[in-house]
Amino acid sequence: MKTFTAVFVLSAGACMAATAPDAPELTRADTARRSGEGRTSMLEFVRASAARRYSRVPREVLAFYYTWYGSPERHGKWRHWADVQPGEHDIATSTHYPAKGAYDSHDPAIIDWHIDLARTHGITGFIATWWGQGTFDDRAFATVLERAAAKGFKASVYWEAAPGSGTAQIEQAVGDLLYILRRYGSHPAFLKVDGKPVIFVYGRVMGQVPARAWADIITETQAQYSGDFLLIADGYSEGNARLLDGVHTYNICGAVKGKTPEALRTASAEWFASAVSLARRHGKVSCITIIPGYDDTKIREPGLNAERQGGAVYRVLWEEAIAADPDWVIITSWNEWHEGSEIEPSWEDGDKYIKLTGEYAPQFLSTPFSEAKAPAGTQGASPEQAEALQALFRDTTVGLLPDFSGEVVFWLSDAGVPLRELTWEDLLDPAVFSPGALPVVLQAGGERFVQSVNESGDIERAIQRYLGEGGFLVAIPSAPFPFYYNEAEEAVVAARRLGLPIAGSGANQRDDAPEAAAVKGWEAPPEGVALTFHVDREALPGMPAAGPFPEAGDVRWRPATRALTAEGDVYRPLVQLRDGQGRSYGDAAAYVEHRASAPRGGRNLYVWMRTPEALGQNDAFFNLFRFVGQRLSEPKP
Repeated sequence: MKTFTAVFVLSAGACMAATAPDAPELTRADTARRSGEGRTSMLEFVRASAARRYSRVPREVLAFYYTWYGSPERHGKWRHWADVQPGEHDIATSTHYPAKGAYDSHDPAIIDWHIDLARTHGITGFIATWWGQGTFDDRAFATVLERAAAKGFKASVYWEAAPGSGTAQIEQAVGDLLYILRRYGSHPAFLKVDGKPVIFVYGRVMGQVPARAWADIITETQAQYSGDFLLIADGYSEGNARLLDGVHTYNICGAVKGKTPEALRTASAEWFASAVSLARRHGKVSCITIIPGYDDTKIREPGLNAERQGGAVYRVLWEEAIAADPDWVIITSWNEWHEGSEIEPSWEDGDKYIKLTGEYAPQFLSTPFSEAKAPAGTQGASPEQAEALQALFRDTTVGLLPDFSGEVVFWLSDAGVPLRELTWEDLLDPAVFSPGALPVVLQAGGERFVQSVNESGDIERAIQRYLGEGGFLVAIPSAPFPFYYNEAEEAVVAARRLGLPIAGSGANQRDDAPEAAAVKGWEAPPEGVALTFHVDREALPGMPAAGPFPEAGDVRWRPATRALTAEGDVYRPLVQLRDGQGRSYGDAAAYVEHRASAPRGGRNLYVWMRTPEALGQNDAFFNLFRFVGQRLSEPKP
C-alpha cells in the first residue's frame, strides 16, 4: 500500500512491484558531477527554490489513475488481475469487483468511459501511474492523454520509481523526467500551471532519491529541457516544501482507520489545515488527499482495512478538504482495485462514490482559486536569536554531512550561522574533515548514509577519526534513526559506533535494541498512556518546561539512553520523555562526552526527529545550538 510520509505521517503500505527499464544515456556528459566537482549547492538551490512561489493556482480535482490492467484478449494474459470469476463477481487480486468487469487499460472505449464519467462528476484530471519509459503503463498513458485532449480533460503522471544510487540514479532520474517532458509536456491535455508541465512524485521516489540529489536532478533537467516544470512531492515536510514545487500525499488510510465520523472530522480538519499551512508558508502548490476507504486485506497479510462506513468517510473528508481551502483536491483513487480505494463504479457499491464526487467537487470548484493565506508570524530565528548565534559561531563553521533534508539546516542558514556542505569524499580528507577545520558537524538527513567510498567502511572510520580527534557530531535527523542503513540498504546500525547512544525497537529482529538499555524504542507508543517531554531548563533555558508527545504522525520512538554509554563518560539528558507516573521512556535529546568509551575524546548531541516540533521549532533550534556553541568554548574532554 502506498504511504503518507510527513511531519504528521498517516501510514498505508507498499504498492505492487514493477521494474524500470535501463537508464537512457544523457544528451550531454555531466563531467562535473562525475568528478564530484561543481555540484549544485543544496543551500543555493533551496534559496532559489524559495523564490519560486505560486499564488492563485487554478483549482483542480484530480484522481490517481491506474493504467496497469490488461486482458488476455489484448495482451495474451491477465495483467494486475488474477483468477477472474465473472459469475461470482470476484477477482483474486481485487477487493471489489468493477462494474465493467476486469478490463484492459489500453482499451480506448474504457478510457473514454472513465474520462466521461469523471468529467461529468467534477473531476478535472487523472494522475496516471508511471513506472518508466516504454512500459505497459507508459504506452497506455499516451492513449489517455489523446482521449483526454478530445474531451477537455487533463492528465499527468505519477512518477513511481527512481532506482539506483549515486550518479547512475541521477542520470536515470534526469532521463525519465526528460522523456516525460519532451514526449508529453507540451501536449494540450497535460496538466500545467502557468504553462509549465506538472509531474507528481510518489513517496517511493522521495525515499529512494537522497534530498541532496534533487538539486542536481532538477537543475540538470531544466538545462537539458530548456524549459521549466513543476514537481509535486509526496510527503508533507518542510524539506519537501523547500525543495519541490508543491506537496501532496498518496494515502491517509492509516489515520482514517478506526475513527468514527465525528473523530475523523476533528482529526482531518487539523491535518488538512496543517498541510495547507505548510504549502502556503513556502509559496507552493497545496494538495489535500481524500479517500472513500481502504482495504488491502485480500492481497496482504494482515493488511489494513479503513471501513467506508457507508460513504460517511468520503463525505467527512470532502467537507473538511473544502474547508481547508487547498489549491487542489486529490482522490485516492479512481481505480486502485487491489487496495479497495476506488471510486469507479463497482458491483458492491454501484455508482455511490461517483455521485458523492459529483455532489462535492462542484462545490470546491465553485471558486476559481484558494483564498488560504500564509500563517502570520516568524518562521525562522528572531533577529535577537540570529545575532546571538552569529556571535557564538563567529569563528566556527558547521559542517553539513551529505544528504541533509532537515529544517534545522535551513533555519541555521537563514540565521547566518557559517555552514559548509560536505561530500562523502570530503570526509576522507583529514585537511577538510577535522575538528580544526570544522569543530561541529551536523547530521540532518534520514536513516541512510554512505558507509564506504573507496574501501569497505572508510566513511564510518573517517567519522570515528574525526570524533577521536575531538570533533563534535550533532544529529538532528529528519527520520527516526540516523546512520541506520548504508548505501546498499543494509541495516548496519552504525549510530552507536559513532558515539550516539540510541536505542531502537528491535523490530524485524534487528540488533538495534541492546540488552543493556533499560528503555527501548517503539514503533507506536503504548496505548492509553499520557506522555510528556520534560526539558532541562538549566541547559536549555529558553525552552518550555514541558510539551506533549505527538499524537499523530511518525511516532517511531528512538530514545537516547545513558545505558549505552560507559562509566566515566559524561551523559546529560536535555529532554526526557515521561508518563504521568514519572516513569522515564528515555531521552529525546542528550549530550555525551566520550571520556571513557570510543570514540574517546569526541562529543555528541542527539535530538529525536520530532523534538523541535513538539517543543517549538524556533526556540528548540536556538537553544540547542546555543548549547552547542557554549560547549565549544569549554575545554575538550
